[in-house]
Amino acid sequence: MSPNSQPVQEVLPAGTVLIVGGGPVGLALATVLSHHNVRSLLLERNETTTRWPKVDLTNPRTMEMFRRLGLADELRARGVPSHFPFTVLISSGLGNEKALTKWQLPSVDEYRAQIKASNDGSQPRESWQRISLIVFEAWMKELCVKNEMIDARFGWKVESIEERDGRVRTVASCSKTGATTEILSDYAVGCDGASSKVRKSLGIQLDGGPLRGQVLLVHFKSKDLTRLHAQGYFWHIFFVREPGVYSGALIAQDEVDQWTIHYSLPLDTDTSKIGSEEAVYTVLGGLKGRYEIKIDEILVRSVWRPNIAVAQTWTSPGQRVFLAGDAAHQNVPTGGYGMNTGIADAYNLGWKLAAAMQYGGAGLLRSYDSERIPVAVRVMQHSKAHTKVHTSITQFFQGVDPHVIDRPTEDGVALRKRVHEYYQKNDGEHKHKGIEMGYIYESEILQTPGSGSKPVWQEYEYIPSTWPGNRAPHVFLTDGSAIFDHFGKDWTLVSFIDNIEDHSVKLLLDAANTLRIPVKHVDISGERHARKVWQRDLVLVRPDEHVAWRADSIQDLIEAQRILEVAVGLRPAENGVENASNRVWDMSTSVADVEASANEHIRDFIAKL
Repeated sequence: MSPNSQPVQEVLPAGTVLIVGGGPVGLALATVLSHHNVRSLLLERNETTTRWPKVDLTNPRTMEMFRRLGLADELRARGVPSHFPFTVLISSGLGNEKALTKWQLPSVDEYRAQIKASNDGSQPRESWQRISLIVFEAWMKELCVKNEMIDARFGWKVESIEERDGRVRTVASCSKTGATTEILSDYAVGCDGASSKVRKSLGIQLDGGPLRGQVLLVHFKSKDLTRLHAQGYFWHIFFVREPGVYSGALIAQDEVDQWTIHYSLPLDTDTSKIGSEEAVYTVLGGLKGRYEIKIDEILVRSVWRPNIAVAQTWTSPGQRVFLAGDAAHQNVPTGGYGMNTGIADAYNLGWKLAAAMQYGGAGLLRSYDSERIPVAVRVMQHSKAHTKVHTSITQFFQGVDPHVIDRPTEDGVALRKRVHEYYQKNDGEHKHKGIEMGYIYESEILQTPGSGSKPVWQEYEYIPSTWPGNRAPHVFLTDGSAIFDHFGKDWTLVSFIDNIEDHSVKLLLDAANTLRIPVKHVDISGERHARKVWQRDLVLVRPDEHVAWRADSIQDLIEAQRILEVAVGLRPAENGVENASNRVWDMSTSVADVEASANEHIRDFIAKL
């Protein structure tokens, strides 16, 4: 295009959302919007999906989301078979007969049995699933390209984006033709990664930054299973190397022949002088020194730096542009929170955008920051804490020959015992249900009930509760079906009322009809166990399975309308929760219990990491 020519202008139809970034979060957002009958245009600068195995786990909460989208079984068919274990080994090197210790995490099959056996509301509806990001992204792209509600354009780079006069102006160029297009849309979402052009164009600052050190990633093929499984089957192995420091990890990607090492190195290391094969041998060898295996192919290698950061806001001033995924927050990969948190962003924002365009009010979009930023901050804290579990292994080798740990001596036995006890005490990685599904949203569209008490958040457990903002508890009903599977695509009113003279349900459904809010009524009045877990006779569940409101009855149509108007953002709650946006960082369970501005609070938090 010549310097004087103007870009072609493309005006998106009303109700079409522009998505910048076709990674897992952008693809998930397009899918969620389609589920709610909203069209999207997705722009991704790369022609193809990723070759980097940056993710290998979709956690139970994410799998619940994919179940609601009708995609859980299809996802599992592409992942690691359900019988393979999730064993995590801690090793001083594969040259030793045994690992130092292990975390024995359940396979998908074992997790499913656990869910069936514990019908107390504390379990997820779905177990987790191992799947490489390489496979996941390619599958999601295929789904989006085939979806008539999604215009997926790969090879399109966004140059700039701005909010102007109640619309969004985006300039993008096509890598194949070189043509530049100005795209006008009602809404846009930046899912374009840590170096987000959308975030930078809007002038939104990040608090935080890279941590000390760097990591060399090598993704390779090998069928040398005898040597790779010298200490037994595994999902991850974390290694110790000279002089008794955390070395890195080996990840089994597909239980066939694909593996990845992450080699932790000082920042001043010249990684160009480290061969890919040599890096693999060094990590696997641990304290023993090089441990050679037959490598069939080096697929990719890269160097990355751990990053802890969060955007100061995820919403533009006019509520037309939003951030999600790594564009909004970044954390270290331990715990597997990164992509899962980003998909939860998309799941939260997707239904709100749809509802705001179809029947809801401005409060829906205002609630996005209030609800999602505290979750991201808590995830940042815990991913860093999981990393420290491994890096703090040095404490056991201070002033000690690290090789003692591999010797059959009294000192060696004692040192192995201390390391074993340390890792068993600090085993929260992939066990923190509270992080994955126990967060309780607070925002102006959530109504604090007049009675009862808010559940006390716990790291390891999801506390089953229908307190507004909590994820609704999963239980199996007497016919064997799951309560989640009875929910509607949009809103669901679950009732346990067996008094025929109580008109609460009719009042709420009449109000929903007046306000044009799609609500499915699920009457399970005979389900005593579910009623005990759910705690109230009436529970209004949002499209993202979080509770919007609960009570035992209501008095009149005016009350019913007020309840629904708050839930869909047409009016703020009247009980103080509407101020949650001003208290985003006041989270005693994740940061200091300090009254401070958002920026001061997050900077203080990151400084302590």
